Amino acid sequence: MFVLMLPSCIVPYDPHILSQNVNKYVVSGQVNDNSEFQSVSVSMASSVENPKYIPVSGCFVRIFDDRANQFELPETDPGIYQVKIDKSYLVPGTSFKVKILTSDGIDIESDFDQMSECPKIDSVYFVRKEIQSTIPGQITRGLQFYIDLDARNMSSHFFRWEAIETWEHHAKYPKRWWWDGSVHEIYPPDSSKMVCWSTELVKNIYTLSTIGLVENRYIMLPLQFVDNHSARLMYGYSLLINQFTLSEAAYSYWDQLRINGNEQGGLYEKQPISIVGNLHNNTYPDQRVLGYFSVSSAKSRRIFISNVDNLSFDFSDYCFPAPLGFFGFREILPDEYPAYLQGDNMGPYAVVLGQYCVDCTALGGTTIKPNFWPK
Repeated sequence: MFVLMLPSCIVPYDPHILSQNVNKYVVSGQVNDNSEFQSVSVSMASSVENPKYIPVSGCFVRIFDDRANQFELPETDPGIYQVKIDKSYLVPGTSFKVKILTSDGIDIESDFDQMSECPKIDSVYFVRKEIQSTIPGQITRGLQFYIDLDARNMSSHFFRWEAIETWEHHAKYPKRWWWDGSVHEIYPPDSSKMVCWSTELVKNIYTLSTIGLVENRYIMLPLQFVDNHSARLMYGYSLLINQFTLSEAAYSYWDQLRINGNEQGGLYEKQPISIVGNLHNNTYPDQRVLGYFSVSSAKSRRIFISNVDNLSFDFSDYCFPAPLGFFGFREILPDEYPAYLQGDNMGPYAVVLGQYCVDCTALGGTTIKPNFWPK
């Protein structure tokens, strides 16, 4: 009886989130001297049950500096506003703020944020590393990337890094034989989608304050760890690092995001921090605006690696041709068409399970080689 009653003791917890905590404006924007366009996005917060991006179109968006200059941002995509600002305006010591007037007459404004000078990226490198897997007793191997900071000749003490990874991945077979109710042959075999490149923003947030350090520098700040459980490191891997200097207020905002996002604990760990940005609703001052408008000087550096010594891989692409069974092609359902085959016109055929085995774009990415990729 006790065992039968146990499942009934587990009750899901459904947090009660008030509607006024959902219908809030979300503003994200940044001015930096390393970008061609300065961008601001305006959206509405969505519910926990149905998270989605809700753009706010038709806004009048302007960026102001503390030298009486202003720049209007036209809407380039739903909820996205962009403008080119000449480099002569983007100099350290200048402060900027954003003002937004929505189509409903809501006036949103940020605090001024000051641009400080950014040092060059000292170095980006990796070390082969073994870490404890989530499975007890198992080790995960991969590459741990690091960055060195040297700002001894700078007045900046607050930093953030953004990592963007690009990797090459391959399909296992060219397209030749396929089935959609009858057998077709592509000759010569189509190899056009056997090599792809994918690019993604690393979701981790990396911040550092050098206040309190003996020198305005830091050695071996850990960044992205890439394990050997995928093809990311097999054919070629590139990591682009963007380094930003921040004001103390902007650093506090990004560091709180890092703590909430990167340091996820268990039930009895500390609770998430309530993060306050620098945006204000002037029309309804009691309604909070989510997000932050920041100003940064920035530097970038890219590292490319391939054929890492003594790095083995531990994954499967699951591209094993499966022999047809007793019922032959009738085992292939119409919703699996086109089904790609291995064999020849004399048979027997085997089915290649997974479109990604013959089409690398099925896993994302593009067949167009990036212009920074080695030849």
